[in-house]
Amino acid sequence: MRDTKRQIGAALLVLALGGGAVPACAGTAEDPPASGTAVPSAPVTAPAEIPTVQDDASFFAPADDLERYAPGAPLKVRQQPYIPENIEGFSSPVEVTQVQYRTTDTLGEPSVAATSVIHPPSGVEPSGNTVMYASFYDSMRPEDGPSRVLSGSVTEGGAVVLAELAFIAPLLAAGHTVVMPDIQGERGIFAAGPEYGKIILDGLRASHRTPEADVPSDAPTALVGYSGGSIGAGWAAILAESYAPDVAESIVGVAQGGTMVRPEHNLVYAGEGSGWSGVVGMAMVGLARAYGVDLDPYLTANGRQVFADMDRVAIGDASDSYDHLRWDEMILPEYPDPDSILEVRHLLDDTNMGLRPTPPFPQLLVQAGGGEAENTPPHPELGDGDGVMLLGDTRALARQYCGDGTDVDYREIPTGGHTVGGAAWAAQMVPWVNDRFAGDEPTTSCGQIPEGNPLS
Repeated sequence: MRDTKRQIGAALLVLALGGGAVPACAGTAEDPPASGTAVPSAPVTAPAEIPTVQDDASFFAPADDLERYAPGAPLKVRQQPYIPENIEGFSSPVEVTQVQYRTTDTLGEPSVAATSVIHPPSGVEPSGNTVMYASFYDSMRPEDGPSRVLSGSVTEGGAVVLAELAFIAPLLAAGHTVVMPDIQGERGIFAAGPEYGKIILDGLRASHRTPEADVPSDAPTALVGYSGGSIGAGWAAILAESYAPDVAESIVGVAQGGTMVRPEHNLVYAGEGSGWSGVVGMAMVGLARAYGVDLDPYLTANGRQVFADMDRVAIGDASDSYDHLRWDEMILPEYPDPDSILEVRHLLDDTNMGLRPTPPFPQLLVQAGGGEAENTPPHPELGDGDGVMLLGDTRALARQYCGDGTDVDYREIPTGGHTVGGAAWAAQMVPWVNDRFAGDEPTTSCGQIPEGNPLS
């Protein structure tokens, strides 16, 4: 099994077409047509009875007629007792409710995803609060997703989810319900930030609409995630008010760390180090799959080999695969930079967090430096990062959010790299989230954050 620290990887290059948001519909039944008039049926937000399906093959199989369902409509449900043997203090099973639901892909087409609702253990008084925890399992194989792991099917690529349960344990011990979606969907996507966000928001909707999940729609909700999970939490916050205003009403804060802000910077920075350059190739492969982008006409022979090597891999497979992986090693010389391919230029701009509306929810942003510990040298123009994410980009995003009136608590870990940053984020995330649920005034670093890199 690959070193777990390499499985705490993050997505690097988002070549995504911006998908149109599909609004949620209030009705749960078809409107009767007027006499003699054919009236289109309203999308169904929840079937009258949600089928219970236990086995993996049936539960994860795509549902029929997705077009008739609204985003977030639950399609199937099952109950999975899970014994967290690797977590101290949790000797008895916790109940996990898993829901398959309808969501929307980056191109605006209906698709399916799954989420796991992890209930507080018996003997713990429920707090009535909900934490959406986005995993950093980072894989283009659906079988590595948290829903499979929590049902007992643990793959090498999915084993990192077991380690993440230690991050979740204090939240459960505080009585919070944890909603853990498979943020990369059933299509095996990787690094598709806007689609991660929609999967998360629709997973919360599906949890609200599934009686067995017992997640009230008005429950105070925090969005949390590190690394690849931060891509999901950050994009869910960005999209919430436009894509899922019903969910946005309950969000009390967002705790993210190891954040990918402007993907083209990550491509340049992480591509120079042996530890993370393979993830650049993995991200390009995963995003081409996710968004139907045909990069083949632009690829060198080496680029085609990278695409073949990185197809259907988890992040542990991609780590330490190349000494470096640069644009000119993958892309033909007649396309010397992203600006020379109009489609790529649009995709990079469309997935730049700094070019999207600022979310209004209080933010905890934790970012590490010391990327040389992960074999990535500082960039001469973009500066240092944690090996894959850049300090300057996160600083700039935090300053931008502050300037737009959002409370931001920005915390910097100057050394150690991405893995050390993950441990620091996890330790700081829990009390910060508990403070938001308690209604305490959000802490802020606004006015004290160093200048960062340009985001446009």
